[in-house]
Amino acid sequence: MALGVAYAARLGGWAVGLRRVVREADARPAVPDAHLPTVTVVVPARNEEATIGACVDSVLAQDYPAGRLELIVVDDDSQDATAAVVRSRMARRALAAAGADDDGDDDVEGDGRLRLVRIPENRRRERAHKKAAIEKAVAFATGELILTTDADCTVPPGWARAMASAFDGAETAFVSGPVAYRLDGRPGRGLGLFVRLQALDFFGLMACGAGGIGLGQPNLANGASVAYRRETFAALGGFSGVDHVTSGDDELLMQKVAYQTPLDVRFCAARGATVETEPVHTLHAFVHQRRRWASKGTLYPARLQRMLLGVGVFFIALVAAVVALPFAPGLAPYVGAAFALKAAGDLAVLVPAARRFGQTRLLLAYPAHLVLHAPYSLVVAALGLAGASSGFEWKGRTVDR
Repeated sequence: MALGVAYAARLGGWAVGLRRVVREADARPAVPDAHLPTVTVVVPARNEEATIGACVDSVLAQDYPAGRLELIVVDDDSQDATAAVVRSRMARRALAAAGADDDGDDDVEGDGRLRLVRIPENRRRERAHKKAAIEKAVAFATGELILTTDADCTVPPGWARAMASAFDGAETAFVSGPVAYRLDGRPGRGLGLFVRLQALDFFGLMACGAGGIGLGQPNLANGASVAYRRETFAALGGFSGVDHVTSGDDELLMQKVAYQTPLDVRFCAARGATVETEPVHTLHAFVHQRRRWASKGTLYPARLQRMLLGVGVFFIALVAAVVALPFAPGLAPYVGAAFALKAAGDLAVLVPAARRFGQTRLLLAYPAHLVLHAPYSLVVAALGLAGASSGFEWKGRTVDR
C-alpha cells in the first residue's frame, strides 16, 4: 500500500508542476517580432519520403519574422526519395538554384530558408546516427536557437514563436515542447484500441515530463519538439558523453543542461504549440520503438533512476498481487486500493494535460490503460535492458544501443 501512496504522491507532484508550467505560459507576454531570436529548425530524416514533404511545408509556414528562421533537413543516408522530395520544395519555392552550394561543402545544398545536408558517413556508424546528423546540421546553423523536430511530424504555425518565446531569460538554455500522436487514423482504417492506448501512453509521458520540468526536476522530453541555445550545445560538446547510445538526442541532452550546468530548463505549454507525430501501427514496430526508448534509462542521473526503480517496484507488486488474487482472495481490498491510488495519480496528470492540449478523447481509453499499463511497462523495461546489449531495429538499420 505504501508503494501505491508513493506513486500517487509522485504523480500528484507532477500534476502540480504541470499547473505551474501552464500558468507560466499563460502569463508570458508576447515577444515583439524585433526581439525574437534567429532560429534554425533541424529535421533529421532517413527513408521518410512519405512524410518529409508535409513536415517541411509545416515548418516553412511558421508565423515567424522573415529572415529569422531557417530549416536544415539532414538526409541520413536515405535509401528512398527523401532528398528528392526536399529538393522539389527548394525548386518550387525558388530558394536555391540547381546545384547551388553556399557553404562550399559538397554535403550541403540550398540557400535562404531551406537547406539540405547529406550525411553519408553515417553508414559507417553502429549507433547514434540521429545525434551525428543533428551535430552536423548544427555546424551549419546560423540561428541563435536550435529547434528540432522529426521528419514524420507536422508543426503548427505558432510552434517556432511559442518555443522561442519560452526562452524568457539568458539563464534559460533548453525548452521542451508538447507532442501528441496524430489521431486521424490511416486511410481505410478506423482508429483502433491499439493506437488509442499507444497515444494515451505517449501523451502521458509528455505530460509527466512537463510536470517534472515544472518542479525543477527535468526527466523526460521528446526530440519532436525541443529547443536549445546553439552556444549551450557547443559549450556542452554537443552529445559528447551520451553519444555512445543511439537514443537520447532529447532527454539525455536536457539532463546534461539541467544537472551539469546552472542553466534552466523550461516547458512550452503554449496553446497551439503541440507537434503531431505518427503512431506506429504494428506490434513489431511498437516493440522496437519502446525498446529504443527504454534502453537509455541506464544513463539517467541516479536520482531519476531511483524514481524509476520505485515505480517499477510498485508495478511488480501490483502485477504479482493480481496474479495471486485467485489463490488469495483476501488480497482483493488491497488490489482495489492499489488500482485506485494508481488511477488517482494518473488522472491528476492526464485530465488537465488532455484539456490543455486538446487530447480529451484519449481519456476514453483510460480504463483499458489502467489495467494494462503496469504489465506493459515492465515488459518494455525488460526489453529496454535487453536492447542495451543486443541492439534493435531503427529506420531500416539494426543498431547497437
